[in-house]
Amino acid sequence: MKYELRKVFLEKYPKYEIILRMYEEANECECTFESLSKIRLQKFVDYMSGRVAKSSARQYAAKFKAILNLYSEEFHIPNDYIKILNLRNEKCVSVWLNDLELERLAGYKAKSGNERLVQAQFLIGSYSGMRRSDYSRITEENMVDGFLSYVSQKTKIQATVPLKPIVAELIERVVISREISEMAFNEIIRGICKQCGINERVKVFKAGKEMSGEKWMFVTSHTARRSFATNLYLRGADLYSISKMMGHSSVTMTEGYVVCGLREQSKDRKSTRLNSSHHDISYAVFCLK
Repeated sequence: MKYELRKVFLEKYPKYEIILRMYEEANECECTFESLSKIRLQKFVDYMSGRVAKSSARQYAAKFKAILNLYSEEFHIPNDYIKILNLRNEKCVSVWLNDLELERLAGYKAKSGNERLVQAQFLIGSYSGMRRSDYSRITEENMVDGFLSYVSQKTKIQATVPLKPIVAELIERVVISREISEMAFNEIIRGICKQCGINERVKVFKAGKEMSGEKWMFVTSHTARRSFATNLYLRGADLYSISKMMGHSSVTMTEGYVVCGLREQSKDRKSTRLNSSHHDISYAVFCLK
């Protein structure tokens, strides 16, 4: 039946409609048993891998696989679906934007309302570490005494981040709560990055495939959080502090967001090693200009 897969999935995982939504966005079709194919499952996995943390992608794929396992005798399920949805051993290499690239992005003159919205949301994510689900709810009331304080919608954990001036300005100036689809967001941010000259040649590895191209081609909404974590790490901030600011429930989750390799910084940057006090974290964040 047309909506059977959606129905049985939400009965078992009522809080995870995002998984179905990503399948539908990746394939531009409804998520039904009839729509399943090896190609569509692979596109679903690729789509997730570019938008959520590795740990989340593994968890989402496992939930989707569990439903297919349960109904494998009643519906035609594509061969090798278990192999496609098994992400446990996959190493994913993603992109992030450095300080200078974020400066270019901040200096970009938006040509439309949607560009202005996406530019503002991406910069807020890059300088605060918030998810889209969090910064779309942020208001001036969350800004107190030079800090941005909020409760993560996903983990329900209180997070406090030093308030960078550009973030305060964007929250005050741009209506950031307006909805825009994930697919549209990623298309727009890639276009902006391309126009900003973020065209360094890079190689990424995800979904079992190595791909190369200009950096703007691989930027997604989730690149903002990776940029926040990676830039702070390069400044010398410890993973525990970064984890707290990102609203993570464990440092293990945070490790997946640091995508630069082990302390790939210059000797000068090594001298800025930080501890976890608010003063030092604030210094680290305000250095990211």
